[in-house]
Amino acid sequence: MKSLLNLRVLGTVVLLSVCVLGQQDKLEQNFKNPPDSAKPRVWWHWMNGNITKEGIKLDLEWMKRVGIGGFQNFDAALNTPKLVDNRLVYMTPEWKDAFKYATTLADKLGLEEAIAGSPGWSESGGPWVKPSQGMKKFVWSEMTVEGGRQFVGALPKPPSVSGPFQEIPIFPRLAIMSGETPKTPPAFYTDTAVIAYRLPEGETVLDQSQAKVTSSGSSVDPLILADDDLIKTTPLTRAPVGQEAWLQFEFSTPQTVRGVIFAKGSFGSNVDDLFGRGLPGPDIQVSDDGQSFRKLVTIPGDGAAQHTLSFPPVTARFFRASFVTPQPTPPRREFDVQVDRLAAPPSNEYKIAELKLLSTPRVNRFEDKAGFAPVRDLIPFPTPPAGDQEAVAKTDIVDLTSKMGADGTLEWTPPPGRWTVLRFGYSLTGVTNHPASPEGTGPEVDKLSRVDVKQYMETYLDSYKSAVGDPVGMKTMAFFVSTVISPQLFAPPSYCHASGGHVSYPNSPGRGMV
Repeated sequence: MKSLLNLRVLGTVVLLSVCVLGQQDKLEQNFKNPPDSAKPRVWWHWMNGNITKEGIKLDLEWMKRVGIGGFQNFDAALNTPKLVDNRLVYMTPEWKDAFKYATTLADKLGLEEAIAGSPGWSESGGPWVKPSQGMKKFVWSEMTVEGGRQFVGALPKPPSVSGPFQEIPIFPRLAIMSGETPKTPPAFYTDTAVIAYRLPEGETVLDQSQAKVTSSGSSVDPLILADDDLIKTTPLTRAPVGQEAWLQFEFSTPQTVRGVIFAKGSFGSNVDDLFGRGLPGPDIQVSDDGQSFRKLVTIPGDGAAQHTLSFPPVTARFFRASFVTPQPTPPRREFDVQVDRLAAPPSNEYKIAELKLLSTPRVNRFEDKAGFAPVRDLIPFPTPPAGDQEAVAKTDIVDLTSKMGADGTLEWTPPPGRWTVLRFGYSLTGVTNHPASPEGTGPEVDKLSRVDVKQYMETYLDSYKSAVGDPVGMKTMAFFVSTVISPQLFAPPSYCHASGGHVSYPNSPGRGMV
């Protein structure tokens, strides 16, 4: 009985050994000769129309010869010079003929073919996207009216400029990297809502015009610093490297300040601006005697084009913005392009569009918290506490949308008090797919509209179907899309309602509510 048991154990061991050896042999064989599913894929860029059938044949035969399993085709441009006799323009008959040749040859060689989600890299936009289908952002205007009597008048129209925030225009950084002349982005605007809120009783606004404004160099226009215009700027001469340039407010009596609004001009004037990751600064400082200053807060180098920063109330006569000139940075490359050459030449002055001291509480970094720019972490930037009497009461917020006419005229008799009226709408972010050839560049499609995205995809894929035919030409083709692009803050109300969602408006002036 014991001998029989030993034989069974021995047989099991032998069988397992054979299976293991068989698996090892298969693993070794697959490693030496991988199946198509395990072979690597490569990116295959058609750069700015530098395409020939001879080059296509050489590329694909090399891929097959070295063990590549397939490719992902991009039509792109990145400051790419013309290297062929006849440049093939994206989606012209000549370009389609070359693409069909590539598809047919890839199928014959057993190579998997994939296309990107748009011309350029990792986007979903193109020249067939209409302005109304582009990515959108909130814009607004505001005005203050006195309650207790009828108001009839035109509300200021919010900006229709294509850009990242309010009237600031988009800086076409990657269009410049692509080597193309930037196109003028479309102007677009649609009204969405009119909201009014009653200002807390007894609230006063700091009158910055009463301050004596001085600086370390150049003549600063104090009116521009608080004119709510993000385009007009006033200059401040830069100090030598490592030294400080400053702009100072001196009040005749102590003033209580609890926040600041700062915006610089000439966005895109340096490399850091190009990629939205500039150095922090300036520091906002305070002094009791005008000699010894301490820091209140530092303007961040990331985030939106305008910064609203809040801090605990501080009372003093002297407030200052301190700019320390950093060491020059070494040349830097992005996407194989030396981007330093794309920025404007270094300036000997700062251009300041807004520097406004606030005496009323605001939501700290409300522009970033509303989504006007991607910021990795906002948890370290809470809003300082404020009393209920300093916040806007929810019961003092009214919807006036139905009271504004198509021409922007509002007819309303507000209850007693001082009221701020906000006219909301949306315009375009101005973002395009990139870096694509000029003929393949257009607005990025509205990611929050299923109708626009569906039409985008159908138009895009139909263009490839017209090139390679259906269904034979498409049988080896895969499709992939990644929308690494930019923030979008608005979806039309009709889409939100159809989706079972709702429209929420950013706390645009940064006011707190109770």
